[in-house]
Amino acid sequence: MSDFKTTVALEIGAQSVTMAVFVPAGKGFSLSRYARRDVLLDPVEEGMRMDYVSNAIAELVEELKVRGSEVHNVVSGQQVFMRFIKLPALDMDDLAEQVGYEAQQHIPFPIEDIVYSYQELSSGADSGEREVLLVAIKKDVLDNLNTQVESNGLSTTSVDCSITSLFNAYRVSYPGDTQSVVILDIGAKTTDIIFSDNGRFFTRSVTAAGSFITNSIAREFGLSFRDAEKLKVERGQVSLGNGHTDAMSAEDASLATVIRTSMGRLSSEVQRTINHYRAQYKGNTPVKAYICGGGARMPFAQEFLQTALNIPVEFLNPLVPFSIGKKVDTAALEMDALCLGPVAGAAVTGAKFGEFNIDLVPTSVGKERAEKQLVPWVIAAGVIALAGAAVFAYGAQKDAEDVEKLISSVSGEHKKLMKVQSEIEDLQSDYDRDVRSIEKIASKLDERFSYAKLLAPLAEKTVSYKYWVKEFAPLVNYDVQAVDPQKIAQYRLLKDKPVRGTAVQRPKDSEDPERNRKDPMVTAIYLSGYTVRDPRIESSTEHQNVVRNAIAERLHATDPDSPFNFTKEQLDNNVRLYIQFELPAKDNRSASSVPDYLQRFHVVLPLKQPIPVPELAR
Repeated sequence: MSDFKTTVALEIGAQSVTMAVFVPAGKGFSLSRYARRDVLLDPVEEGMRMDYVSNAIAELVEELKVRGSEVHNVVSGQQVFMRFIKLPALDMDDLAEQVGYEAQQHIPFPIEDIVYSYQELSSGADSGEREVLLVAIKKDVLDNLNTQVESNGLSTTSVDCSITSLFNAYRVSYPGDTQSVVILDIGAKTTDIIFSDNGRFFTRSVTAAGSFITNSIAREFGLSFRDAEKLKVERGQVSLGNGHTDAMSAEDASLATVIRTSMGRLSSEVQRTINHYRAQYKGNTPVKAYICGGGARMPFAQEFLQTALNIPVEFLNPLVPFSIGKKVDTAALEMDALCLGPVAGAAVTGAKFGEFNIDLVPTSVGKERAEKQLVPWVIAAGVIALAGAAVFAYGAQKDAEDVEKLISSVSGEHKKLMKVQSEIEDLQSDYDRDVRSIEKIASKLDERFSYAKLLAPLAEKTVSYKYWVKEFAPLVNYDVQAVDPQKIAQYRLLKDKPVRGTAVQRPKDSEDPERNRKDPMVTAIYLSGYTVRDPRIESSTEHQNVVRNAIAERLHATDPDSPFNFTKEQLDNNVRLYIQFELPAKDNRSASSVPDYLQRFHVVLPLKQPIPVPELAR
């Protein structure tokens, strides 16, 4: 049943904070007022994000006059882990327990360190399996965000993620869409690609988004991140080719071309996702695309994507079912509507009208809910106590013989119950022991496929005709340091030439006693390879950038599928810790083995989860 009441919705995005107030209007909602604040940070300022977010929330609370209100929060899709999990057919009573078990297998963090929510999906086929969307977030991240909300005079009612919230807004706004469509929410750090296919749902996030374009501009023009973002917002547009930039100044034409190249990366990722959705999930090809988010406001973005994807592209309006309040600036709303999908979806979810009901519960909110749930039990306990007193008073009036019979009967039943309880405890102990054994075996099975799991993203995400990888070697107890091919040999798990049928060797003892005492664990992967040098470019920086970008953009740790433990910002700010390039022979006498037309690179990628090497244990 719908529940239309005044709703305050707050979205904390990667580079903006948005708040909106919706009030009941007839049989629906009206957008009473809204406001947005940009939270633009240079990558080196990332540690100050929460301070900026808190200040933005404080300003919005005062501007919209909502202090003391309950609020429906929405976190960005970049901060959550989303997994599609197939489960065998089970009774509904078993679903929550099964999802809890699967969450431990699919989320790369201990279960006690995360908060998760889930929803069963329509599979579109009677396969006997259930498909569940699992949404998880690290508990400390969620609690930190909630602290900023509560410290500014608000209380959290629910927490959704921007992807499912936006989907709820879309489904209410476009109920007539029955064919397959794709929604592109072009945000700051990621672009969320969302499929709606005749009741089915699928999503994938890619890093080709606003910051990717800004970083490309910064590199091309030698600007800081802030200056590049300002240039993009004030003068940026997407070049459409065919003489589109002829009438522009040289700088504006170059800017439009850089943006077009970055948008080309986005269109390629979208097309790749469409192909994946069709092949792996038996989905239908989208007949239309909607775009929204801050990146959708870029001039000519719609026209470019329509040409690149070869399907109609429209701007998504998530406010179709809402009336607009008199105090809302309708002129500003025309552009801002593209960024209001998640907060509109929060209003839809709060009214129990959404198809998704994801609720990520912060620690403080969970405690408050638990305390409220205890109240009925306390009342019931009081009633039982009073009833017991009445029974006791009644029994006191009985003959002593009747009382003794009652006590004897209760004592016998108590002994039976104690016996059953003891049997249950024994069974529970056996069950717990079996679960630990199964988890231990499962862990060992996972270790067998560790390197296959590493090779899969490398093979999928680093394919390029401009370079190739020649060597893959695990490194034992390697700590992040400047890449030195000569020192790498001290850490290698594999010999160059196998001896007596095995390639495994014990890495050389380090001068650091602490490292020597550590259990042998593969903590990093070493890669080396070659890139073809362009004779027209003396420094070969273009080809170095190809390798660097492949690593930085496709394998960084914030990608939930990445097994590697480094961020794009870390690599950009200190590339020597991860990549080294050898100069060709004419520039470097020590590299005489490398022909002039090649340039060799060495890469070390630290792992999120170290891999044990039991055969080397001391």
